[in-house]
Amino acid sequence: MSEISETQILDWHAKHAWQPFTQMKLAPNPEVITSAEGIYLKTQDGRKIIDGVGSWWVSIHGHNHPYIMEAIRKQTETLDQVMYAGFTHEPAARLSHRLAQSTGYALPRVFFSDNGACAVEIALKMAFQYFTNQGRPEKSRFVTLDRGYHGDTIGTMAAGARSAFHKVYEPLLFSVLTSPTPAPDPGAVDFVISDESVSQCVAALRSLFETRGHEICGLILEPLIQGADGMNMYPAEFLTEARKLCNTYDIFLIADEVFTGFGRTGTFYACEAAGIWPDIMPISKGLSAGAVALGATLASERVYEGFLSNERSHTLFHGHSMTGNPIGCAAANASMDLMNPECFDQISTLALAHVRNLSSLQASRSSVRRTRSLGSVAAFDLKSERAASPDFSQKFRERCVQKGLLVRPLGSVIYLCPPYVVSIQELDRIYDILNETIKEFE
Repeated sequence: MSEISETQILDWHAKHAWQPFTQMKLAPNPEVITSAEGIYLKTQDGRKIIDGVGSWWVSIHGHNHPYIMEAIRKQTETLDQVMYAGFTHEPAARLSHRLAQSTGYALPRVFFSDNGACAVEIALKMAFQYFTNQGRPEKSRFVTLDRGYHGDTIGTMAAGARSAFHKVYEPLLFSVLTSPTPAPDPGAVDFVISDESVSQCVAALRSLFETRGHEICGLILEPLIQGADGMNMYPAEFLTEARKLCNTYDIFLIADEVFTGFGRTGTFYACEAAGIWPDIMPISKGLSAGAVALGATLASERVYEGFLSNERSHTLFHGHSMTGNPIGCAAANASMDLMNPECFDQISTLALAHVRNLSSLQASRSSVRRTRSLGSVAAFDLKSERAASPDFSQKFRERCVQKGLLVRPLGSVIYLCPPYVVSIQELDRIYDILNETIKEFE
């Protein structure tokens, strides 16, 4: 097949594409990416762009990692797909065992899907139906944190905080109960969450459980980092107390680790920093390191046993054609192989480099506020007149791409979530580009 020109690709794009989170009428022509390796994306015209966000937080080991690509290649030689109902295969069996093992068997049951939103939908269905199966249908409500985000399907939108993204769909959404998240003072220059804020949020959650616990089946939250809210990072103590309250009031804790799992925060799962395990845990993104679409929902044995019955109506009626896809499972097994001590050493080094660079950036740019980082993730608020404009995110992103860096601001929040394989020299270059670009937007 002859090489297709960039003009032809963009022509097809203009006539047929409909991209996510994009107002197509206002969007400029996209960059045409022809290949990728490590932290770099290569454009049709030969330029290299540093992927500073892991391509929406999935490419934890870098693009086209040879070990993962080889695992995929080998799997394609034997089994590409088989329905995961009535059949099983070695990649799925191995992966389910390893995922259970990664939680110390606290969550030994694995339900496969194909993306993070679906993994969360399944978690919601598990929590809701469990109590119905047990003859307790009154426990049917969910509690979400006031800054939470869990996806863009109907169920996951309902289970998250209402935002501008979701306003048009409100008539379709079921109601949830909301509890506050520990957060810094809105006017604070530094990102500091006080012990008092944590205590107040724990007290609010306790009060809600005391009065409504009899009708609540699940508390869903993003552990330690609320990603789409602007990388809001809260103390592990809140998570520890939330676990205790869920135990007291017989409410399932659903920890959405779609973003935070697989080393992102410095531990394999963010929940480990709080010394707790949830009852149900959706995962995706880093699961297959972005190589193949894959998701999973891990559950405790108690949750699983709530569906074991001679009554077929107690079955968890959920499924996907691509559930447990062998190629996806092979990619995930390879990704887990790479989550070795050397990888976590690299994450620790990356975390220290973020702290150093954020300090330098804040010292040199007066518009940089509320710097924060955890593990491989770093973020800061940009306070300037231009940063407050509606088109800031798009304009800032375009300018960074022109300079060779992919970032995707969340409003006026700039964040980095690079692949773990980024070198310190490459990370320093990322911050240099940010410094140069911020100067233009002050």
